[in-house]
Amino acid sequence: MLKPQRCSFRMSQEAEPLPPCWLRRKPTVHDNDAPLSSGLFRIGPAQSFRRALVAAIDSAQQVVLAASFLFSDEEMAKALLRSAKRGVRVYVITASETRLNALPKEDDGFEQRVVQEHKQLLDQLADSVLLRSAEHFHAKFLVVDPRGPQPQGFLSTANFNPALRDSVELGIALSADLVATLAQWFSWVFWKEADHELSGKGRLARVEPPPGEVPEPEPKHKGLWVTTRSHASLRAAVLRIIDESRRELIVSSYGFDLDHAVVARLIEKAKQGRNVTVYTRPRPAVAKAIAEMNAAGVRVFAHDKLHAKAVLSDREAIILTANLEAHGLDHGFEVGVQLSKAAMGDLRATFEQWQEQFPWTFASTAKRGDHLGEFCLPDRGLRDGIREVVEEQAVELKPVVADNALALEQAARPSFVPPPMDRKLPRWLHFEWEVQPPRLPNKAKELKRTVVHEEKDKSGKPRKVEVQESYVPQVYEHRGKRYVVVREQKQVKQARALAVEMQAMVVIP
Repeated sequence: MLKPQRCSFRMSQEAEPLPPCWLRRKPTVHDNDAPLSSGLFRIGPAQSFRRALVAAIDSAQQVVLAASFLFSDEEMAKALLRSAKRGVRVYVITASETRLNALPKEDDGFEQRVVQEHKQLLDQLADSVLLRSAEHFHAKFLVVDPRGPQPQGFLSTANFNPALRDSVELGIALSADLVATLAQWFSWVFWKEADHELSGKGRLARVEPPPGEVPEPEPKHKGLWVTTRSHASLRAAVLRIIDESRRELIVSSYGFDLDHAVVARLIEKAKQGRNVTVYTRPRPAVAKAIAEMNAAGVRVFAHDKLHAKAVLSDREAIILTANLEAHGLDHGFEVGVQLSKAAMGDLRATFEQWQEQFPWTFASTAKRGDHLGEFCLPDRGLRDGIREVVEEQAVELKPVVADNALALEQAARPSFVPPPMDRKLPRWLHFEWEVQPPRLPNKAKELKRTVVHEEKDKSGKPRKVEVQESYVPQVYEHRGKRYVVVREQKQVKQARALAVEMQAMVVIP
């Protein structure tokens, strides 16, 4: 029996464009966790910044002021309780329950589990600290003994929760004058802008008016800027730093608004030829803003756990608690501090390492030939947007039936149409198919030939007799067409000659 023939064809897909997407450059790893001599902290699994916060609380003699959008760090909570037992006055401000219940579900840090842990920890603190909340509270910082002989303060981009260990964050130790100023802003929002006060486990009460006049902090204090319900110096500072840059801008933020002035200025600077680099997290919420910035020439890198917020120009740098969007720079309670020259240098070195280490880069116009491996659809995010460019994908096509069993190589090739693809996009398609010898049609009738034999009759005389005999190999006819049937390999030579003689196709049974 004649065997089918396997055939293949490789089609390049390297020129096929990828959608605007995040391209994976390398595996995701934690950031280098280290305190730097300038007072800058890179937050990570070594938890050096977390230990510094706990140590500061444990050293408190007079007062502790803690602000965090989310608060569920057990060690910090224990330190606050220890301080309260020593007679230290402990004050906490955090986000309202209404705000927490409205958080998006797209990111690991905003899962309801984290919110529940936040509520449980506040219950532990309820009888020992004075805690107030408001929907717009988002700042993260710690102030210890601002009027004492050894004031301490830290600004954090991380919430006081697992982000102190798991996220890519920044922190900065504050000078004594900044500690004093930040304490004034804490007092201002605590007495003037809080909506509710924790009066017991699970019990919130509306806040009462302050017992006396609350002095308004100096809004133009050099090196510290805020957003409150009645102040917007932080927004102005960020825009000024961007506007005054001459050569370079590096920005890190968890959130961006496409229609915000900050994004518009970054796009404008990139179009003017400035070197603009952005670090963020691959989230659907930032997809539109990132796409517009990248199209304007902004280089964009991302980390699965980035939550740090900072702006660095060739002249100045700031670390802030606000994302670069309206709900932060325009509304909320947020804080930003200017970095010293030494800290500015450490931030620049940090950004340079992030550029080397971060796993994702945004590409507006990449092709399959430019990338091999995972990419992420920006409007889907890391949860369900991961796709992959692979080197090759096999595509099995339907068998092709040849016109002649003795000429399989002359069979018409099938149509090479790329199949629909979702999770994997190949650089090359390897089409494979089988060319099968044609088969004898059903209901075909055998054709026999007339052969004259000579035989003897009863009397012994020779006579000629016509006999119908099968062809070798057999020949059939169906609907006006003739077929020579090959049943074994040794019949091939005869079948070829017979097919010419009978003007027939060679087939198998």
